[in-house]
Amino acid sequence: MHSTVQPTGTPSAYERYVRTDELLSLQPVAEELVDPDEMIFLIVQQSSELWLKLLTHGLDAALQAAEADSIIAAVRHLARSRSYLTGLTQQLDVLDQISPWAYQKMRRGLEDGSGFSSPGWSDVRSRARSLGQVFEAILSTRGITLEQVYLSHLGNEELFQLAEGLLNLDNECMLWRLRHLKVIERLVGIDAVGTAGTPIAVLAKLTQHRFYPWLWQVRSTLTKVADEQLPLRNIVTPVRAGGDR
Repeated sequence: MHSTVQPTGTPSAYERYVRTDELLSLQPVAEELVDPDEMIFLIVQQSSELWLKLLTHGLDAALQAAEADSIIAAVRHLARSRSYLTGLTQQLDVLDQISPWAYQKMRRGLEDGSGFSSPGWSDVRSRARSLGQVFEAILSTRGITLEQVYLSHLGNEELFQLAEGLLNLDNECMLWRLRHLKVIERLVGIDAVGTAGTPIAVLAKLTQHRFYPWLWQVRSTLTKVADEQLPLRNIVTPVRAGGDR
């Protein structure tokens, strides 16, 4: 019988596959931290880039499917991508454990760096824009407007689901920006200026940025159409047996 015990000093199959030596060497040793809380900040930021890489991977799959007119596959990949974005957002809760003064000490090491410089988020923005362009091209090719997709969604189920998938992604991105803003406000205050020189008030406005404003605007259009075309319903309260009580 062959032994499964690894020789002393030999990485296990798991360690080789995950490359734990490289991964865990990316954080400084305790003695090099400007504050113990810096370990929280570094690991969350580094893992955020991994989540964003996974999100980009998912959006690439959705984009390829949409470009091939495989709408159902695109919808599935969008749903998966949204779950990655949810994971990215939820992990920000850990940053609430950092004390404001500890962050001030580690902030000096960031120089003018900020989330605006994130390569992962830049990749996500690029894919999100491309998905919007492909969706609009699909509508044009099929000779249908977005309003028609929503007014007759049962007859345009695939396009409706794709539109809703994009909207869900957009909404999740807004929630991520908002959660990120709250982390910043908690650490540096609501009147401060970020490390990149951007006032917190400006960051607050960015939380309202939408990748697909037309998917939000169509809701207003539907409301207008409903007000013009749908009659008001008179709700009649049924009379109970036995008369008034």
